[in-house]
Amino acid sequence: MLKVSKNSVKLISCLSIILLVFIFAGCSSAMDNSGMAPEMGYGVYGDNNEYLELEEKPFSKTSENNKVNLSLDSSTAAYSNLRKLINNDYNISKDAVNIEQMLNYFNYSYVNETEEQLTSFLEIADCPWNENNKLLSIAVKAKDFKMDSKIQNNFVFLLDVSGSMYAQDKLPLMIEAFKILIDNLGDNDRVSIVTYAGDDQVLLDGGYGHEKPKISAIISDLEAGGSTAGAAGIKTAYKLAEKHFIQGGNNRVFLATDGDFNVGINKPNELEEFISEKRKSGVYLSLFAFGYGNLNADTMDTLAQAGNGNYYYIDSILEAQKVFISELGGTLQTVAKDAKVQVEFNEQIVDEYRVIGYENKYLTNEEFENNQTDAGEIGAGHTTVCLIELKLHEAYDAQVMPIVTSTIRYKDVQDNGIDKEIVNSCSMFTLNPSTDFMFQASVAEFGLLLRKSEYANASMESILHGLLFLNDEQVQDPYKLEFLSLVKKYQERISKNQ
Repeated sequence: MLKVSKNSVKLISCLSIILLVFIFAGCSSAMDNSGMAPEMGYGVYGDNNEYLELEEKPFSKTSENNKVNLSLDSSTAAYSNLRKLINNDYNISKDAVNIEQMLNYFNYSYVNETEEQLTSFLEIADCPWNENNKLLSIAVKAKDFKMDSKIQNNFVFLLDVSGSMYAQDKLPLMIEAFKILIDNLGDNDRVSIVTYAGDDQVLLDGGYGHEKPKISAIISDLEAGGSTAGAAGIKTAYKLAEKHFIQGGNNRVFLATDGDFNVGINKPNELEEFISEKRKSGVYLSLFAFGYGNLNADTMDTLAQAGNGNYYYIDSILEAQKVFISELGGTLQTVAKDAKVQVEFNEQIVDEYRVIGYENKYLTNEEFENNQTDAGEIGAGHTTVCLIELKLHEAYDAQVMPIVTSTIRYKDVQDNGIDKEIVNSCSMFTLNPSTDFMFQASVAEFGLLLRKSEYANASMESILHGLLFLNDEQVQDPYKLEFLSLVKKYQERISKNQ
């Protein structure tokens, strides 16, 4: 099993403090008065970053369809990528703004005290960017990760060492990130290492966790060089994962790259099909992106979903600490497969609704009802958040309840994949929303402002007002405090370009 060392705990505590005093620095870029680059495609630094096309959904009438179905997951890459873009004054494509991944990045105060792997929390309050509307928050909290000596891990590190990985924020950062994970391996965990550049190489075939110095030395000696033509790394990685497969264990391939996906299967559709087929064997896939310039976020997000895993963007050693220490369980331990939610609105109260984000995660009613539908995966201890803006009827009967009902369906990984269903409802509006709600609303509004959403009157003043509670000295969450600093930095960026 994995174990978090005392030194690691001390290190993350120190790094959290350091995080609060980071000075944001960067260089200028060509932007309009909103702080966005005029061209919403390639950046002004000649980068080739690619993102999924996210077309905002309009409001839907409940009289025409009073249900919406969404696939859930716990990927967080979009936020850490945006953080890098803002800190360095890089161009921000609107498709880089994936609001659900921004919301999923943070920790909240929800506690799952049930016997189920997932539980939900619903809250409805005023919508900060449209004063006449309400905002619904659905937070899905997974059971926390519990160390279990009976559960062993079988990991294959598939590492990109091509020439494009030479930059300091690519291979050197990747090496330090994976050394953090290696430091927390259990003695009986299995580890294999495959690299790819001009060809693929197996550097370690089924090593053991008690061989930490040997494994770390292999990682430390990696050098960037060569093309990626002809690499067959992905096939080799899965072959090793299957060779050392641990029945009832955690079997996973870690693909780390700056975005070059010539790993042996050239066509994205064929690569997705290959990974989808391999997940049936019980080997999952997690993806970790590094660096700036040729990030294929669209492909990484798609492959993570196909491989029953999640997608992370590592922009600093602090982010590596977050992923591999403080949120280790959610990173490595999937507790809910094919997680999806159906939200049903009371037609007598809700006139129209609009989901914030989740543009590429909609499901039909038939897909929601079908237990074989491939949906998202949620890691242990993670909170997945969905926000939905509501337009109410001008005159509605407050006695007709509930306002909304949510139904979550998933396969319980810890209980042999048994199908589970969690139903919850909300029957009231709150005048004093929780700090979780206020923070979620501010994150979403910031995303809507970055996207220049036509459906929101988003403003920096409203966002900062929603974050006032972070000025309380009792607030100790360094990542939320960092978000406040990031918003202020972006505000300065806008002011300079007005």
